[in-house]
Amino acid sequence: MRRIISFALFIMIANSVFVSESAGKLCDGPGGGLLCGAGIGGGIGSALDGDKGAKAGALIGGLIGITSRINEAEQNENQSSREDAYDSIENDDSYNNQIISTDYPVSLVYNTQIALISLGYYVGIYDGSFTLNTKKAIKSYQKNNSLISNGFPSDKLYTHIKKNVANLYSKE
Repeated sequence: MRRIISFALFIMIANSVFVSESAGKLCDGPGGGLLCGAGIGGGIGSALDGDKGAKAGALIGGLIGITSRINEAEQNENQSSREDAYDSIENDDSYNNQIISTDYPVSLVYNTQIALISLGYYVGIYDGSFTLNTKKAIKSYQKNNSLISNGFPSDKLYTHIKKNVANLYSKE
């Protein structure tokens, strides 16, 4: 009995390590989990107890392989649906135009928004409200100009943006 339990535990560990990480497309999906688990279990069982061990190992390994693949597929599906929900919120302009802070002077935010629009950045609604769209535009500008990318408006940032706007229009 002790031999069967240790054998089953060994197959579970081997199956989770080898089938998950190195088997590639052959072991994808529940069917692949069955095949790879049975193969691993059969090989280990044969090495430990000959033909009897191979049969028992293949059966135990196959069941464990199917179970692990089904669980993995469910986890991937749940992760995918969470990412889809986040993407739909992230791309929803009504969400991105909600005010996220009132800590900044309206005139500073408005002037920064207009200056960013002049440079081709999308700020969403430009009314002096600090929204997620405005924060994203500021962060993008900061990144593109090798500045500290925090997404927050400041007098220093506005001065920097104004210089770029002036340079842009002086070239025309």
